[in-house]
Amino acid sequence: MRTPERLLHPSLGELPARRILDCIFALSPTGNILHYHIEQVNKTDLPPAEGAGIRYTLTDQPAALGRERCRIIPPLVREFDPVERPPSGGATS
Repeated sequence: MRTPERLLHPSLGELPARRILDCIFALSPTGNILHYHIEQVNKTDLPPAEGAGIRYTLTDQPAALGRERCRIIPPLVREFDPVERPPSGGATS
C-alpha cells in the first residue's frame, strides 16, 4: 500500500497529491490536475493524529530553469487518494 500524500494549497486547502520523479501532482476540487515541482514545495510527514503520510506545502520558490519543458505525464484521477476530512460540526444524527 502506498503512503498517502497531500498538497497544502494556499487557496484550495489540502488536496490529494502524488509524486512522480521530481513532479508533484495534486487533484483540485474541480478535477483539474495541478503540476508543481519538488523545489517549489516543503515536504513534511503528516502528524500522527492525521495518519501516516506526506504533506507538501507550496513555497514562493519558482520552478527550476528548464522545468517549463517538463513532459512527465500526470497520474490518472483514480490514482489520487481521497483526503479524509473531519465531519462538519453542528449536525447530529
